[in-house]
Amino acid sequence: MTEDEFDDLVDRAEEARDAGDMWTAALLYEQARDASLAFGWQADFLLALRMAAQCWVDAAEPDRSVRLLLDALHHSGSSADGTEQYWLHNLFLEHAMHFDVAVTDFDERIEHLATLALSVWGHEGANTLTQRESLLSCRGQWQEALEVTERAWAHRDGPGPGVASNSSLAAAACLHSLKLGRRADAERWKAAICPSDNAWARWVLASCQVELALFDNDAATARAASRRTDALCNAQQPDQVLAATADAIAALLLDPAEGDPASPSHLVRVRLAHEKPRGTPMFWLRFSWHTRLAVLELAGLRHAAGMLPVDDVYYRRPQVLPRPEDARLPGEIDQRLAAFEHACDTALKHAQEADTRFGCSWRQEEVAQLRRRGRDIAAVFRG
Repeated sequence: MTEDEFDDLVDRAEEARDAGDMWTAALLYEQARDASLAFGWQADFLLALRMAAQCWVDAAEPDRSVRLLLDALHHSGSSADGTEQYWLHNLFLEHAMHFDVAVTDFDERIEHLATLALSVWGHEGANTLTQRESLLSCRGQWQEALEVTERAWAHRDGPGPGVASNSSLAAAACLHSLKLGRRADAERWKAAICPSDNAWARWVLASCQVELALFDNDAATARAASRRTDALCNAQQPDQVLAATADAIAALLLDPAEGDPASPSHLVRVRLAHEKPRGTPMFWLRFSWHTRLAVLELAGLRHAAGMLPVDDVYYRRPQVLPRPEDARLPGEIDQRLAAFEHACDTALKHAQEADTRFGCSWRQEEVAQLRRRGRDIAAVFRG
């Protein structure tokens, strides 16, 4: 292979990546890695290897990505410049927080990342701050996460290592603001998302619109925004499709016109029958997905009890307990409670897994709150 052919190979990899064809991009970057190794180009070898790892994870192949990344870290050593070392460690840290990687020393790894950034740029930069935000978010520390996101936003143009997408920063701040009940701030951050950036920015904008509508208990707007997240999904990223399905579940359950959520003909059940996840969802989505399934069973219990739909994501309008004579399907209360309890058991397992990894308890507390809502309904019919 000539140098011109190598440059053409890298160009084709970049074109495939920009077009969202992550499989093709990953394979081309692997070819570039092999070619640069043959040429003895250490910097190009590590860059191509890192880009291949990033594309494999974007193609929902995290195991392939982790293997490449570990290889890159092994080869980098002291011979890699500080910039490449920083980005390699950064990508590994992202993997450790979002996928099944046996790592728990997150604070130490973030401090190492900050040290690398300071040695190269003299500032930890927006990207390192974003990693701090991700860890705080994983721990349910929404106020602290928002404050760090605001700092990252202030440094988005430097100094230090920047972020791949300013829209991702704005989306994170929007969601943290909603967790804190700050609707106006969330709207302001949503307006900062630039949909012209790329397909990912358009998807996170639609997802934030779903969250805002759920916060407002606005079923029609939530459904419209959910349809946009569906349309913007990359078919090569099944967990993105699953996240869009989770949005759709919440939006559809808020609409009483859809009828009984436990019925096989309900749109949520129809969708789930055709869009079951392939095996276990990736770690970053596992808890939220199974929590959403528990919410689905809770919605079915409420319908049987004669109650109106309730948003359980933000729960700004708490459920109003029925009278025993309000029940639509009194003979199904116990059966639906059992299905709900089983779904909570599954969600709790994943809550414990994630809380243990990050040293917190907020996911388990969230499942406990859901259980109380279901048991409060059941108590009405057992009195």
